[in-house]
Amino acid sequence: MPLLFLPAAAPLPAVSLVPARCCLRLRLTRAAATSTTATSTAPVSPFAVEDYLIANCNLTPPQAVKASKSLAHLKSASNPDAVLAFLAGLGLSPKEVAAVVASNPRVLCARIDRSLAPISAELRALGLSPSQIARLARIASRYFLCRSFVSKVRFWLPLFGSPERLLQASDWNYWLLTSDLEKVVEPNVAFLKQCGLSAGDIAKLLVAAPRLVTMHPEYVQDAVRRATQLGVAPGSQMFRHAISTAGCIGQEKVDAKVAVLKETLGWSQEEVNLAVRKAPRILVASEERLRRNAEFLINEVGLPPQYIARRSVLLMYSLERRLVPRHLVVKALKERGLVDQDRCFFNAVAPNEEKFLEKFVVPYEESIPGLADAYESACAGTVPEGFQH
Repeated sequence: MPLLFLPAAAPLPAVSLVPARCCLRLRLTRAAATSTTATSTAPVSPFAVEDYLIANCNLTPPQAVKASKSLAHLKSASNPDAVLAFLAGLGLSPKEVAAVVASNPRVLCARIDRSLAPISAELRALGLSPSQIARLARIASRYFLCRSFVSKVRFWLPLFGSPERLLQASDWNYWLLTSDLEKVVEPNVAFLKQCGLSAGDIAKLLVAAPRLVTMHPEYVQDAVRRATQLGVAPGSQMFRHAISTAGCIGQEKVDAKVAVLKETLGWSQEEVNLAVRKAPRILVASEERLRRNAEFLINEVGLPPQYIARRSVLLMYSLERRLVPRHLVVKALKERGLVDQDRCFFNAVAPNEEKFLEKFVVPYEESIPGLADAYESACAGTVPEGFQH
């Protein structure tokens, strides 16, 4: 059978096996990839944190270097700008903003709607001014943004009586704003009230011994026990001073101070107890001050040890700036018969500077020319001739 040779068929046009929708998507993807590649090759300026802190937050270069370590993750000025605008809206000055940022750089990362605005609103409701809020933020640092911060401020305000007093105490001891209320502060305050201290007494105690109420409750209970052992009765006016003294120094130092008083003044234990009851804070004074003051009062002024025991605060005054200058004035007045020989020395030492000048210097300037200048020189450490003790 003969073979049949058919003519070669014309080549068919190429038919795409990819649907039209897929082709469009492919073209768009390639275009996006090309655009991304072009963009990635373009230089992107990183967020200069240190420059921002100096220019926008008024930090010094050293402050900016230190603060930038906490903000290395920032990629833009968006959130910091919002925070600065919020702080300015509260009424904070550039100096106050700088203080807040320097103390807690991460405040620039805070969410305004979730932390800054609610906390500030609650503090304003408690009676704090924007400037006081700024001071709290600086003192409390990172704790300012904690959820429990406002509750701590709310707890302390009735004790201190005003935001300003709370701020002053917090400056000395920022643990007031950071310690655990439930486990530490509240039990300590309740215990001190049981010991007879009023809210005002506790506030004053916090000024004398700021860290006491933020210590472990067992430590506070031990301080109260040792205060009682000093001979100061609970409920007395001096009891809070005895607690602050016992909270500041240990028993070993108390024993050392008592030994100095007995040796220098010849006091019995009963006289020591009397002196401590009159002025518990004498046990906080250094051994050198106790010894030097005691020797001066006995040898130069001529006071009996029993007199000093009843007015033991004399042992706490500055020898150079108070005891010596006032003794010289009183001595000069007695030598010229201008005051009674038996004039009580304590009455000349106890008043403040204004009262002392009013009672012992100004009325006698004509009788003793140069008295005021001599007193001023003595306070500065130079005793003029004719006023030597």
